[in-house]
Amino acid sequence: MPSVKRRSFLKTTVSMAAVSALSSVRLCAEEAAPISTVVVVHGKNISRMLEAGVAKLGGWDAFIKPGMKVVIKPNIAWNSAPAQGGNTHPELVKACVLAAEAKGAASISLPENTCHPEQETFKTSGIEAALKGTKAKLYRPAKGDYQKVGIPKGKILKSASVPKDILACGCLINMPVAKSHSGATLSLSMKNWMGSISNEDRRSWHRDGLHQCIADFSTFLKPSLVIIDATRILLTKGPQGPGEQAFPDELILSTDPVAADAYAATLFKEEPLNIGYIKSAQELGVGCGDLNKIKIERVEA
Repeated sequence: MPSVKRRSFLKTTVSMAAVSALSSVRLCAEEAAPISTVVVVHGKNISRMLEAGVAKLGGWDAFIKPGMKVVIKPNIAWNSAPAQGGNTHPELVKACVLAAEAKGAASISLPENTCHPEQETFKTSGIEAALKGTKAKLYRPAKGDYQKVGIPKGKILKSASVPKDILACGCLINMPVAKSHSGATLSLSMKNWMGSISNEDRRSWHRDGLHQCIADFSTFLKPSLVIIDATRILLTKGPQGPGEQAFPDELILSTDPVAADAYAATLFKEEPLNIGYIKSAQELGVGCGDLNKIKIERVEA
């Protein structure tokens, strides 16, 4: 090979190698960049924990604007006391309602299709008393309160009946309590939507494939914010309890429900992607369930 051409060849080869190496570095950096963020707040004062967690995600102004219709979806399915861990803690629900009021929400609705009669459930859960003096509307939807919607991206689930308040709101906050579940392994944020559908739909989800239906529904109903109550978690005999409990003293916040559920699964020593609906929801593009791609920000409050 002539010397000039050889020198040219070597320069070209070195340049190509450098470009290739640089591309590889960039690709690795892109692959390492977190896809979602989960804020985990540890403490004892629930109101202070909530404020600290929301602040990490940009503050309440990032979610609630004056005049906005707000819907909060706690888990209030069971006629059980707060200490039993079957329902979202009333202090957390109250703190969120007061924050929405402070931000000038036009309305604050809390629809819940309870599993037990609503009068006893709302009272025993402590949430009815916690909301006294606020403008929040806590109710069990009647037949006329639902609207049937299509689920275009659903693999199994093609439609569902959803409370009209949820469909009309500007800010939807999903606020479950973390607990075990006999059918779904764990009841976390995506599973919490089962309190937002009609009884007929609920029966069909159990019959047709619970995990896939939960994931399918999550392609349609996307919360503005997820706040998982893990101040105490029900390890056994969920979703109702009473059962064995643990006390992480945590709130888990994210705008990605799959990521929030993935982190919460670890509190039960579960691999997130072994939970059917977490894996299916990730595959459907709802969010990220891979802990290696989720940024966990821890806060003490």
